[in-house]
Amino acid sequence: MDKGRPILLSIILLLSSALLVVRCQSDVTSLRQDAVALYYARVSNLTRIFSHEMSSQANRCIVDPKTDFNMAFNYSSNLEFLATCMESQGDVSLRLCTAAEIKLYLNNVFKKANSGSISSLISNRNCNFSTWLPGCEPGWACEIDPTVNVDLQNSEKIPSRTVSCQACCEGFFCPQGLTCMMPCPLGAYCPRAVLNRTTSICEPYQYQPPVGHPNHTCGGANIWADVDSSEEIFCAEGSYCPTTVDKEPCGSGYMDFFLP
Repeated sequence: MDKGRPILLSIILLLSSALLVVRCQSDVTSLRQDAVALYYARVSNLTRIFSHEMSSQANRCIVDPKTDFNMAFNYSSNLEFLATCMESQGDVSLRLCTAAEIKLYLNNVFKKANSGSISSLISNRNCNFSTWLPGCEPGWACEIDPTVNVDLQNSEKIPSRTVSCQACCEGFFCPQGLTCMMPCPLGAYCPRAVLNRTTSICEPYQYQPPVGHPNHTCGGANIWADVDSSEEIFCAEGSYCPTTVDKEPCGSGYMDFFLP
């Protein structure tokens, strides 16, 4: 037997295995891209609802809703934040706010004009004085039961959202008193919070984990509103935020200033 044949066969087997791995990786990448595209379509539907509700309540401030919408919520150039969320928490759509939840949140935000502050409690079927889930805490969210068919565009009925409560994904914000997630607009910086053990504050935000629940960690962002109410979520002076999960220092020779 030719002594070179076993070596040749080994090389062929190694090359075949390598090609198989590359093909599998390519298939996984393709499936990942398809899944991200599917979830992005759902996020886009959500942001359109958000934009519509915002426009209806702030029509004096928004001249061109379509342009403003694209500037704030067009994430198509970089969907890594969505892919990361999907990989860590599964079906993201089960955590996305419906039109009814968005409407409730924005109503609460616009009440500031009358009361002077945003209420920390938005009473609803999931979060109220008799029921308070981990997902009701700032920076956390829960899932809708996957066996229940929910219409994201229903602006009247808030769905029951009580299972698999977890910290809010990076790139999203989860208000206290609601058990759902909304994507942060471009220009915001929404990383996962880190507990400052000296102050017990979940930084860079301003909330604290609930007392008496040692296993409840800091979550994600918890508010997006005007600058006075949520300055910590906006990209800081001296920095630029190419995505809602990335913050980079401005280079020498550039001037950056905060636009309130």
